[in-house]
Amino acid sequence: MSDRDEEGILIGLVSVSDRASSGVYEDKGIPALREWCTAAIETPVRFAERLIPDDRYTIEKTLTELVDDEKCDLVLTTGGTGPSRRDVTPEATLAVATRELPGFGEQMRAISLKFVPTAILSRQVGALREIPDHAALIINLPGQPKAIAETLGGLRDEDGKVIVPGIFAAVPYCIDLIGGPWVDTRPEVCKAFRPKSALKAREEALKAAAEKAVPDVPEKTEAPQPPEKAPEAETRQTPPFVDPAPVRIPGNRNAVPEPPASDLETIVIEPSDTRLPPPCTVVWLGGMGVDIHDFSDLPSEIEQLGGPAARYVMVNAPEMQLSMDPANPLRAWYDLPGRNLIDYEDEEGIRMSARRISRLIDSITARGMPRQRIFLAGFSQGGSMALFTGLREELSIAGIISLSGYLPLAGRIADEIRPGGLATPVFMGNGDFDEIVPIPVAQQSLQAISHAGAAVSWRDYPTEHTLSGEALRDTALFMRRVLGGKH
Repeated sequence: MSDRDEEGILIGLVSVSDRASSGVYEDKGIPALREWCTAAIETPVRFAERLIPDDRYTIEKTLTELVDDEKCDLVLTTGGTGPSRRDVTPEATLAVATRELPGFGEQMRAISLKFVPTAILSRQVGALREIPDHAALIINLPGQPKAIAETLGGLRDEDGKVIVPGIFAAVPYCIDLIGGPWVDTRPEVCKAFRPKSALKAREEALKAAAEKAVPDVPEKTEAPQPPEKAPEAETRQTPPFVDPAPVRIPGNRNAVPEPPASDLETIVIEPSDTRLPPPCTVVWLGGMGVDIHDFSDLPSEIEQLGGPAARYVMVNAPEMQLSMDPANPLRAWYDLPGRNLIDYEDEEGIRMSARRISRLIDSITARGMPRQRIFLAGFSQGGSMALFTGLREELSIAGIISLSGYLPLAGRIADEIRPGGLATPVFMGNGDFDEIVPIPVAQQSLQAISHAGAAVSWRDYPTEHTLSGEALRDTALFMRRVLGGKH
């Protein structure tokens, strides 16, 4: 746990109103914001409050002061977001922002539209302000206390079930991504969402902090005893790839060639119905910093969404030292030494990983699964490696699936694409608000693959860098379409 976690989150509360700031009537915006945040946030929370007039210069100055000087992690404004000439809060917010997050405004209007048709007149925005040593999320909220609570917490039915998510459910993870403190919420008010990888990383960080805090005191023993040598299979904590059970082929039940060796760490997940051999195998490549066990529910989710009852070979990226943090090894398929994804690429690491993945496909084929029934898929950096490897295969496979990924060394693909890659259908899906793999980078990869002659399908989603239900549904449909009558 960092010092910032212990201090908690610092939230700037800004009420923009000419009359309230001049004392004509009592301000209700800041008390409503403070009350909701105090009820919803479980971790320590502090506030910096400002009541100011509808003046663009004053709003800009206040927002800049709260982020740059006060070091607020989150700034919530209320008021000044309508169409009247004095409503200039969105303009002031965007003037001091470095990047806009359009999803916040879209969801706020969607919530308000459940009550009044004039919600379309609201111009609230969400944005980031980033300076060299700090970043903050700024969100414009409605002016009425009731609307503030509905916008932040969402709408619930009579049984208390959330029927329209509030925007605050996404705020804690956003603050994680921009380097802010960890924020826990009370689910009965607002349940924050984080991907499994973020929760696992947090758990490991807390465990490491706890171990560091406790001194290592050796236990007293009567006399040192030489350790017994355990069988090799029992001492190996992360065994290399164990090939899936062979598919039994009529007339050739026992003739299973020895596969090439593979040193990638995997787990194999069989379909729920084991009475028949699976119609296909999906080689799913994990992303950077992610343990593939976090995706153990993914096969059943895809099957429930209409995908085939496939066997999944879930593959962990190997641990390696990265330029961004050489002291802490991380799971990754290749290094990211440049300022962005394509500024300077780790060609040696990319090609080495592709060879390892290709050998794994050969191993599965040698066990009896035809290449035309093998999908190569992945999320984030795993999706990027699926594209790079699959398009360079000499022999075609069933399909290539990349979710929130891009094509490394995209400028080489026209010269390096192989016959198998040209004959393999490709599906790419990316979020419009993805900050890890920005949509322009993914679309450049799409164009490069198309120009190289491969058949590629594309879908974009109103999401960030995450596996959405819609993306998994499209993945299931793609697999079904590719297999056709084969399943």
